[in-house]
Amino acid sequence: MSTELTSPESGMLLSMQMVADPLAELLWDFTLETTGDCPSLRCCQVYCGQTSLQDDTLYLIPQGMGGLFPANQFRYIAIDDLSGEAPHICKLQQPFFEVMNEVVSTFQRYHDFETQLNQIVTGGGTLVDLCRAGSAFFQNPIYIHDNMFSVIALSSKVEGMLKFEYNERNGKLYIPLWLINEFKYDENYQKTLEYKTAGIWDNEQYPYTMRSLYVNLYSRNVYCGRLLINEIRTLLLPSQFRAAEYLARYAVKLIQRDEADANHKYWGLQDTFIDLLSGVPVDNRDLQTTLNILNWNPLDTYLCIKIRNQSEDLSVRADSALNNTLSSRIQGYFSFNYQKLLCVVINTSQPGTDQYTLRSILAPLVRDSCMYVGISNPAEGIHALHAGFLQADIALQYIIEEDSSQWIVSFAECALHYIRSQAVREIPAEMLSDHVLLSILRYDRKNDTPYFNTLRSYLIHERNIPKTAEALIIHRTTLTYRLQKISETFNLNLDDPYQRLYLLFSFFLLDTAGYVG
Repeated sequence: MSTELTSPESGMLLSMQMVADPLAELLWDFTLETTGDCPSLRCCQVYCGQTSLQDDTLYLIPQGMGGLFPANQFRYIAIDDLSGEAPHICKLQQPFFEVMNEVVSTFQRYHDFETQLNQIVTGGGTLVDLCRAGSAFFQNPIYIHDNMFSVIALSSKVEGMLKFEYNERNGKLYIPLWLINEFKYDENYQKTLEYKTAGIWDNEQYPYTMRSLYVNLYSRNVYCGRLLINEIRTLLLPSQFRAAEYLARYAVKLIQRDEADANHKYWGLQDTFIDLLSGVPVDNRDLQTTLNILNWNPLDTYLCIKIRNQSEDLSVRADSALNNTLSSRIQGYFSFNYQKLLCVVINTSQPGTDQYTLRSILAPLVRDSCMYVGISNPAEGIHALHAGFLQADIALQYIIEEDSSQWIVSFAECALHYIRSQAVREIPAEMLSDHVLLSILRYDRKNDTPYFNTLRSYLIHERNIPKTAEALIIHRTTLTYRLQKISETFNLNLDDPYQRLYLLFSFFLLDTAGYVG
């Protein structure tokens, strides 16, 4: 007889430890060998001397049959003292059929648990449903928090659990801020964030007497939270590590499903930054938690960057090689996807985050990835990110609409073009410009004189006579004569800095509007 355990993605496989723990709870005596033990068992069978044996099967060996069984190759449970190199249980001083019934019941229990989890995921269940199913299986309360320490699912509130804080704005429970601040500086806790397997957070680590079995949740290689099983009702067992990891896999499936559903979106770091980007008022509690997690100061200086594919129809993938490379090479880096763009915030208080260094890192990467990049001016303080992302977007649009030969443009490089575009929305460029320039232009066309270009070159070269004469390829005396005629004919005071600024901007307006030519 056998019992099968199957599911998508290999299903829940059992280890010898997972089989041994229920037997130990019955206070049965036995010898357990777990060297090389790993979850690989799908079913159990009674060994009757058959020669066709499977690696994914646990064999129950009746008394007297051990001499025929290849104990060095296949996992087994023996009533007799049968020592083999494969993981096994032996010296069970219990009737064979009692042992068989208990082992089959163990496989069936895991099979039923797996079936229940599959039904929750495929039947439109929630993370709360998942926590409740897990709580019944582990006989302990379970909760899940996201990367913002918001409790996104809870099996039930039980005496002895952590007292969560309630946020009235979004109606969510949070890990207390005092505990988040302790975690921020706790090296032991920070190390646990890197683990991909289940672990124990024990009494010495918690500021109160409670152990927890935890599994970090990773969605597409990005940390999105943690599942915790509190040791309150029953003792945590070694075999529960694997089962907790399996439960966490289903939790990630539900998180990914709900992330794609606008009606079930979990609050996270990226949501806070999207609000800052959009200019939406941000809850102080969310913002403080975000900054604590990133170890940023609200008064730090930030750069905002927007990246998009050169092909308008494609969006930047969250798991792209570009994003992974940037995050590994740039300190103080945080990114998120928004409206088919990769949006990046860089805290420039970190070393190596000046614009020159960033451009040297970005240049070869965006070229090879066929990307365009817009970079803001430095944003002073976290609340300036809205304006910073507007600047990054303006720089990106400048590449697309004005100069697609460039891959990277900062707002400083296109600020005048933006000012011009805003200025000419209601008033034409020629009406915004200094009327004297139009008079000079008309005079040149009528009298075949070069005063318009002479004045422009003179102002561009900051009234430097030698440089201006060299640029115009004329003698200095000729230049001096022309400038004297311009001042006399058109009544210009070129010693006035505001007059010069207005004239320079007027040249820019007329040139970019195509009025001159």
